[in-house]
Amino acid sequence: MSNDGANFQSDGAVPILRDPVVTSVVATLSDVSLVIAQDGKVRAAVAKPDSGFAGVVKGWIGQDFTKVLDGDSGERFRARCEDLANRAKSGDASPFRWVELVHKGVGGGGVPVRYAMHLVSQSDEVLLLGQDQRPVMEMQQQLMNAQIALEQDYEAQRELDTRYRLLMDFTSDAVALVSATTGTIVDLNHNAASLFGTARAELLETPFAERFTGRRRGELLSALSSPLAVDSPSPIEVELKASQRQLLLSSKLFRAAGEQLIFVRLSDPELGSVADGKLVANLRQLFYRGPDAMVFTDRDGNILSANETFLNLTDVSNPSAVQGRSVADFLARGVVDLKVLLENAQRAGQLRMYATKLKTDFDAMVAAEISATWLDDRLTPVLALVIRNASSAAARRGEAGAQDADMRGVMELVGSSTLKDIVAETTNVIEKICIETAIELTRNNRVAAAEMLGLSRQSLYVKLRKYDMLSREED
Repeated sequence: MSNDGANFQSDGAVPILRDPVVTSVVATLSDVSLVIAQDGKVRAAVAKPDSGFAGVVKGWIGQDFTKVLDGDSGERFRARCEDLANRAKSGDASPFRWVELVHKGVGGGGVPVRYAMHLVSQSDEVLLLGQDQRPVMEMQQQLMNAQIALEQDYEAQRELDTRYRLLMDFTSDAVALVSATTGTIVDLNHNAASLFGTARAELLETPFAERFTGRRRGELLSALSSPLAVDSPSPIEVELKASQRQLLLSSKLFRAAGEQLIFVRLSDPELGSVADGKLVANLRQLFYRGPDAMVFTDRDGNILSANETFLNLTDVSNPSAVQGRSVADFLARGVVDLKVLLENAQRAGQLRMYATKLKTDFDAMVAAEISATWLDDRLTPVLALVIRNASSAAARRGEAGAQDADMRGVMELVGSSTLKDIVAETTNVIEKICIETAIELTRNNRVAAAEMLGLSRQSLYVKLRKYDMLSREED
């Protein structure tokens, strides 16, 4: 029997849903409606046309209802039926219970359905009005996934916030974030707060320009956010209102979450970064005022910066005249000296007291001792050179002292040998001293020593054997 498009099936007995209007309402409100007789068989079944049960309820008519249930759903259904009967016996006018059952043979697997169980006392039949729980389960799964995604986003946000805060607090620079629209301080680190002389919490949401003398909000904001200030490395000079301290402001304009912000770095023109501390300040003062020449070069030996003492030693007029030039231009042995410095510094990390001579711009020679350090803890390694003037009389006496023993041996030949023999012996002594010095300067690098002496490698080994300067293993 069909009623207004509802799938209504009966085994021929008069169903409990006699009124077609009631049948239509039940079919509309419930995904599946069943009438179960006292013997447990399905007497009538109504399903929504668009539900998953529309094509299967017809086959349930006349079957034992528990045969279409999966797992322990049959036991639960019988228990609820007994409970309904007991309630009816106890005088309950309209016994009612909820039960969740799983149907098999519907769709790709078991389908959970939540039934409202009503006992009809006139016929002792049970009316089941069921709602398919799959849409509810899908919605619950979607809510669960949304909650998991929300928690993951929250954890990611917390991680980013922690990294940001650590970066702000542990950086050696004083930095602040300023709103490009309002000119107020959005955030700043503790170094910047101590620079302003105010607690960090009190500085938030206050005008950034008010911390400086003679700077109006619009003027400073325009200077920091203008294309000239953003694209040019030239900083803006300002004066702190609290301490009259001169500072340089470097800015970077960017957009985050639809808002334009300015990243501002505050630095001292004398000491570099405001929070670099006393060590950096002392090192800077040593570089500019120290008695020894200091030079920083790139990995190829090209000068990056040099102090005033180096300019005095080499008779160079200004720092720009040495920047970019090879340090070999100022060494007596040129590329040979530079190669020895670079190779030994790179291999051992440092080289101490390398004796050579500096060549000035006017071709004068100055005796010097060079200590080299290889700074490779960065993307672009740097060679640091400390050069000491060794042209004093004490330095000369120190250099001559190492040769006294050999020279005394030559002088003792006077009176016992001819002049020709003495000159030959003197030549041997000088040759041996030169070879020893080259080996010492190059730290036993035979190739560099041969290049320094202007000899081939084979000739150097011949002379080393001549003066018994080779070990047994090498020999």
